[in-house]
Formats: sequence, C-alpha cells, structure tokens
Amino acid sequence: MLFKKKLEGTKTCKLLKEAFAAECFAERRFKLFASIARDEGLPAIEDTFNEMASSQNYHAESHFDMLRESGEQYYGFKVGNTVENIKTALAVEALESDECTGLIKVATDEGLSYVAERVEQIAIDEVAHIHRLNTLMNEIVKWT
Repeated sequence: MLFKKKLEGTKTCKLLKEAFAAECFAERRFKLFASIARDEGLPAIEDTFNEMASSQNYHAESHFDMLRESGEQYYGFKVGNTVENIKTALAVEALESDECTGLIKVATDEGLSYVAERVEQIAIDEVAHIHRLNTLMNEIVKWT
C-alpha cells in the first residue's frame, strides 16, 4: 500500500503509463518490420527485429508490473485476477468496437471506402473477441 501512495497521482505514474504504451508500440513495430524482412528473404534481419521486439516486450512488462503492483489502474482499467482481467478485456474490446464504428463512418464520409471496408473487418474481429471473452467468463463461472 505504501508503494501505491508513492505512485498514485505522481508524474512518475503518468510517465510509466506512457512508457508502457510506447514499448507496446515499439514491440508491434519491430514485429511488423521482422515480417517485412522475412517476406523480402532477409532472415538475419528478421531475427534481429524479432530480438528487438522481445526486448521491447520485456520493457513493457516491467512498466506494466510496476503499475500493477502499485494497484494503479491503467487508463481506468483494473488489472487483477483472471475474472477482473476478463471484465477489463471486455470493456476494452467494446471500446475498440466503438472506435471502429466511428472510424468506418468518418472514412465513408471522406470517400475512403477502402479504409472503411478494412476497418469493418477489424470490427467483426472485435465483436468475435467479445463473444470469446463472454464464453470464457461463463466457463469460469461454471468452474467456481
């Protein structure tokens, strides 16, 4: 609890959240770069990018652990036991689904139908994620 008091509401807390997000973006970026190198037949470069992605993942986990250990909510979402994490994941997926809906509308209004069509496929995935998470929640309820 002392750790929470020291971290909650501090600039350090804000910066840890930003660092976590940046490391997540960096990991994803390096994985995409690795995929491109693989497609171009450059396995050594692919390996390097994958190693760097792994390092970024470690950094993200470290930042996340400090936030979790402090009891801090990550942008309003609680990290806790599996049931709490499924609830958080459901809330996040619902937000992402809503963001997709908004993006589809804007892209359509701006005449960017190819963007709207691709985002619509992502929106379908988001809804599928929600259904999977609900199934997991129902299974956990049965187990307990």
